[in-house]
Amino acid sequence: MFRSGWVTAIAIALLTPLFCAGQAISNSRNTNVNVMVRVVFENERPAGDRIRVFLATGAGVPVADSFTNQDGRTSFNITFAGEYRVEVSGSPIIGTTTLNFRVEDMDKSKTIFVRVKPKVEEAAAASKAPPTAATSAAELKVPAEAHKAFQKGMDAWQHNDFAKAAEDFEKATTIYPQYDQAFNNLGVMYYQMHELDKARAAFEKSVALNDKNADANRNLARMLIHDGNYKRADDLLKKSLMIEPLNPVTLTLMCVADIESGDYDGAVATARKTHQLPHEGYALVHFVAGQAYEHKGDLQDAYTEYQTYLQESPTGAEAPQVRGALARLQASAQPSPQ
Repeated sequence: MFRSGWVTAIAIALLTPLFCAGQAISNSRNTNVNVMVRVVFENERPAGDRIRVFLATGAGVPVADSFTNQDGRTSFNITFAGEYRVEVSGSPIIGTTTLNFRVEDMDKSKTIFVRVKPKVEEAAAASKAPPTAATSAAELKVPAEAHKAFQKGMDAWQHNDFAKAAEDFEKATTIYPQYDQAFNNLGVMYYQMHELDKARAAFEKSVALNDKNADANRNLARMLIHDGNYKRADDLLKKSLMIEPLNPVTLTLMCVADIESGDYDGAVATARKTHQLPHEGYALVHFVAGQAYEHKGDLQDAYTEYQTYLQESPTGAEAPQVRGALARLQASAQPSPQ
């Protein structure tokens, strides 16, 4: 039967940083494509820094989030072919510009040009729309020096230099103590370096500054699941889903929090919702749903969930346990010898 805490340990390993890589693209082969996004004005002049670039799959599943450097550029590493879109927004430009594009299996690199219009005083006065939910008002006030340190941290992160990235993100928070995204990224760097207490403190600070930061809510919830604080983790995951309702990482963590807290119906419902989305790499929800069904005594449904897991991830980390569960259910279905 279900071993409490075992699935939690797996879920903690699902840390998805700001630069997560092309997750949840179904029916595609692994690839490795560097996508450069260049944000330019209509005269091809770079649009500059502090412009938010949000990357999602064609189905709307969030993949990554970044900000341009002073040359109007940022980049993402995508590991699955498929349809994608970028949404570009921020204080220097008018509104939100969306561009769809496709990554092919044979691609090695790709450059996407997103053409935007500068925000002049008249346009700014005419448009009083609030910033996007995932971007705090404080983000738009980040001093140039803090943003520069943040970008250095992002560059170090892309090169897996977590210590240097942490140093730069901490510098950004020192310059601008309201920098919620820098605190979130700092937490991820500490997590990568196995400094969990520091990671937890950084995530707490990020959430305190901006409770609409979906990344920070999700990352702190992950730590709370590890601590056994499922109630608060559930609250944070719900907030994260309000911003990114189709994020498979958040849904998977919600599924784990549900079963660990004894909400087996909730775990099943969340697993069903996740299964309806592109969720390659998150077959764990079917293992959790199988365990939930076993707790409920619905052995046929449990068997189906375990089979679905193996169909989606035959060599996954949980595959041995899933095969063991199937064997156990098959044995229990055999009639007792007379």
